[in-house]
Amino acid sequence: MKNILFKITVLCLTISSCSTSDENITSSDNFDRKLILENTYDNIIVPAFNDFENKLQALENDATNFSNNVSHNNLENLRKSWEDAYISWQSVAMFNLRKAEEIFYADIMNTYPCNESLIESNIQDSIYEITSFSINNLGSTGFPAFGYLIYGLGGDSNNVLSYYDHVISNDADKYKAYLKALINNMTYNTNQVINDWTNNRDAFVYSSGNTSTSSLNLIINDFLQYFEKRVREAKIATPSSIRGDLVPKPNQIESLYKADINKTLLESAFSSVERFYYGYSYSGLSNGTGLEDYLIALENTDDLRNEIDNQIDDVNQKISLLDNNFILQLENNPQAMWDVFYSMQNLVTYTKSDMLSKFNISSDYMDNDGD
Repeated sequence: MKNILFKITVLCLTISSCSTSDENITSSDNFDRKLILENTYDNIIVPAFNDFENKLQALENDATNFSNNVSHNNLENLRKSWEDAYISWQSVAMFNLRKAEEIFYADIMNTYPCNESLIESNIQDSIYEITSFSINNLGSTGFPAFGYLIYGLGGDSNNVLSYYDHVISNDADKYKAYLKALINNMTYNTNQVINDWTNNRDAFVYSSGNTSTSSLNLIINDFLQYFEKRVREAKIATPSSIRGDLVPKPNQIESLYKADINKTLLESAFSSVERFYYGYSYSGLSNGTGLEDYLIALENTDDLRNEIDNQIDDVNQKISLLDNNFILQLENNPQAMWDVFYSMQNLVTYTKSDMLSKFNISSDYMDNDGD
């Protein structure tokens, strides 16, 4: 997230001391903000990325097995590991800061819908390696592109297999090469992000001042932006066309070629939002310090905390009513998707407006949707 810093000359009248260092400025309350950062790093970020790394390794192994032996069984194994990794991705996608922001990690891993024509063009050009992020490659990498290659090439498994069968297709090696290029790119970029987190615990945890560049301010803003833009907008508002003509757009859902996992992806994504707010560990076995604890430590926040609690429950309840298959949901009852949107909209207001105000933290990203 890019912040524009304005240097303003002010006369310090009532401030006991002034400092030129962002990190020396502390919050006006007595809450130890570092506790949130420690819990988030040790019990959420690191174990979530460890799990995702393992799921991605399984996907890579199954992709290799499939390329070496094209069969129905190996295709099903590959599809299962793709689904498992995609669900796990939802728990790390929120942490789009530091190295992840620098390399456009979220865009590489999960820009949807994918660009089928660009993927096919890359395949015909015998692309076997995908290097750093480029706007020209947007929509041709990550989970959506991978889903296209294992589900979207034909009406059934036999049709998909035919693209990778040397006996049937002259381009079989090209499709295998692009499949390998995709997983190599996903693994390479994930390793960069994991290495950055692994080597910078202290820099993250001890940056606890209330400034535009401190770790907590940045990660709270990322948490809110993720929920608002990548969950509410991308997963619900865009395909349901709630901001437009109310004519659903099923081709805009997250998992287009395996439509019956979209509810699971949404549930996993919203669970990551809850996890960060409440301070729940990734394992679910412990409850550390989260944003709720920060609110508890402040005065006059009981009503706000109750409103947030109730709204989180309402979002979960409305998500539970959705069909697993978002194509069917949009075709048969788009109102249920709109209900999820409006519930999420209320939660955005409570967190982005009211909670940030209590924390005395400014939003560092812009939007024009009236929140």
